[in-house]
Amino acid sequence: MSWIDVALLALVVLVGLFGLWRGAKKSALSLGAFIIAFLLAFFLSTVIAEALLGIDGVKNFVLGNGVGNNAQWSLANFIYSTYKEPDGKSYLFVNFYKPIKDIVASAADANKLIPTEGINVAQAGFALYGAFMMFSALCGVGIFIVVRLLLVIVTVVIKSYIDKKAKKKVVSRLVGFLLGAVRGALWVFAFTIVFSCFGGYENIVGIGAIQNEYGDKAVMCNYFNDAAYGMRNGMLLPDKNGYGRLVELVYKKNSSVNPNAEKLLDDELKVFINISNLNYDGAPWSIDGNKKRKFTEPDNVNVKARNSWEFSNVGFDAVARAILDYNKSVADKIDSKTTHMTQGSFTSLNGIVHNIDTAMNDLWAKLRKYTQECSTRPDTDADNWESVLDSTLVSEYNAVVDAINELKAKYEPFSVTAAEVFGAFPTFELPARVQAANVPVRTPDPQPAE
Repeated sequence: MSWIDVALLALVVLVGLFGLWRGAKKSALSLGAFIIAFLLAFFLSTVIAEALLGIDGVKNFVLGNGVGNNAQWSLANFIYSTYKEPDGKSYLFVNFYKPIKDIVASAADANKLIPTEGINVAQAGFALYGAFMMFSALCGVGIFIVVRLLLVIVTVVIKSYIDKKAKKKVVSRLVGFLLGAVRGALWVFAFTIVFSCFGGYENIVGIGAIQNEYGDKAVMCNYFNDAAYGMRNGMLLPDKNGYGRLVELVYKKNSSVNPNAEKLLDDELKVFINISNLNYDGAPWSIDGNKKRKFTEPDNVNVKARNSWEFSNVGFDAVARAILDYNKSVADKIDSKTTHMTQGSFTSLNGIVHNIDTAMNDLWAKLRKYTQECSTRPDTDADNWESVLDSTLVSEYNAVVDAINELKAKYEPFSVTAAEVFGAFPTFELPARVQAANVPVRTPDPQPAE
């Protein structure tokens, strides 16, 4: 038998003796108050804990600004920095670590928000979840104390109606002892439930020693430990959505708190700005002095949005649309922060985007020149007209095709670097060149909704 068996059994006997002295009625009243406080604490602890994380000071203490060498001190960062997972077959791994690790692993969307540079994502997720569980346990203790103190008022009023002078019968005292012993056992179980949220952190002073007693040496109280972990894992652990909210609270900017906050940083922001500007003649997107994005509405003179419809009469509208859509898709994915790319990766992309911008401007200029050449064809044939002007069309068409191939070549290192993030650059079916003899003078079709 372990010392923890002796200590906890002594608690059960002590509370039972109080019940023997109080009698059945008062013991039943105290047991009822305990059960109410325990159930409220158990079922409300995670709800209250998550609500309190809305307070900056509480959130900074529990979760901080993330984990890793550059993060501030917090429960989560303390767990991350001292993380030591036990053997995969040990009691702690099966009952303490694995249930949390499984929930963290199932929340793929949430884990995408955790930066990968210099951080073990699975370990970081466990640390955030573990810190929240520790805080939930402390909240549960606080809820229990508050509710129990409030119920003292109720029990005092009810006890005032119990005849204090009446002699307690032997049966009443025995029942009181049994009810007291039950309340003592519930005290032991409540302690073990709280301990189950801390038991895996053997590096914390005292935790390892207690867990060792519970898991290896205790004769009776290890059953309390098994029951406590069973209830914790089955009823107390938040699901992957709850975990996702914790990750968002740490790693995702809260626009309701600061609607002007810039969520993209440094080269990540530069790539977003430069990619977005590819779809314009000019540069409406820029970075202001506060390192935030700035968008100036196009004036159609100095800055104009590029479109595909102006090339519809020569068949290159589908190609233009595919390029513009790809640029927008890349910008949207960067802006949603689902790329999992480091700042170093974005630094390498910046130079690639600069080369793409040059090739994009060249392609649009040649598309417009080819379209203009086609639109100026006369309605009727003239002497030597077809042979002379057709050679011009061939030259202009070939210039467009060369510009498209050049642009594809510029995008190639971009796609190789991050194709799994942004998707591969689209393939095109190039239209046949316009035949001179068959081209009437036409104006562009009406602009459709882009």
